[in-house]
Amino acid sequence: MASDYHKIDAVSNSMLSLLKRSPWTFYKTYVTTDPAEKMESEETDAMRLGSAVHMLALEPEKFGAEYLVLDGPINPRTERPYGRESNKFKAWLEASAILSEGRTILIREEFAEGLAIAQSFQSHPEIAAIMASRAEKFFEMENVLSYQFDSGTRIDLKCKLDCVIPSLGLIIDLKSSKDPSPYAWGWSAEEYGYHRQAAIYLDAMEAKYSHPFKFLFGAVRSRKPYEAAAYYLDPDSLNRGRKEYSDLMDEYLDRKSTGDWLSDWQKKARQITVPTRRTN
Repeated sequence: MASDYHKIDAVSNSMLSLLKRSPWTFYKTYVTTDPAEKMESEETDAMRLGSAVHMLALEPEKFGAEYLVLDGPINPRTERPYGRESNKFKAWLEASAILSEGRTILIREEFAEGLAIAQSFQSHPEIAAIMASRAEKFFEMENVLSYQFDSGTRIDLKCKLDCVIPSLGLIIDLKSSKDPSPYAWGWSAEEYGYHRQAAIYLDAMEAKYSHPFKFLFGAVRSRKPYEAAAYYLDPDSLNRGRKEYSDLMDEYLDRKSTGDWLSDWQKKARQITVPTRRTN
């Protein structure tokens, strides 16, 4: 069953990431009500596969009701399925809509990749032990945290948690990654704001259950050999994530009240230095 999560009138971590990157794009996507200028968020191939991976890893018993796996249209020149952006694939997808009965269609190669990622996540020793425990688990939990500013104003923050185990005080989040080794994944966490996500989710669950939680990331390489790692963030990283989401909420409230959605570099000409590339 499709979730109404995206319809919840609240700010999410992914929205804050967009605000940090481009306030103007944030405005065009989430604020403006003018149909002529509004940008619609589109589901990408990575997002589609990511949703399938999460279900295969956490709630595999529901997969068949939500997804249909098909071979897809084969390009006779390459003997591989046409890409999703090709007209051939789009025509095939439209023709297969009746067969799918409302389910999301995955081609067999996508399913095989998603299943490999899910199985690697499930096989990590610590994650496997946690999942095998008898503790009650909640998957794809939607929650709204009321964020209060110093002025007393409140704005809701929404989150959708992969797995919550209240009795263990634990949140588990699955991330596919180009490189799940500690150094590389740490940089990915910085780039994608995972430290900010963890801080928001921890604050939400601690407010809901009135006791401390830990946040465990399960990181899996998105290509062979699909190795998996499990990471907790250190207190300094979580504190930095908490400050960052607080600062971005302040910026959101300020921009919303002033109507100024431009970055400083959009407002006036400035001098820049063209970087030089190393040649050796």
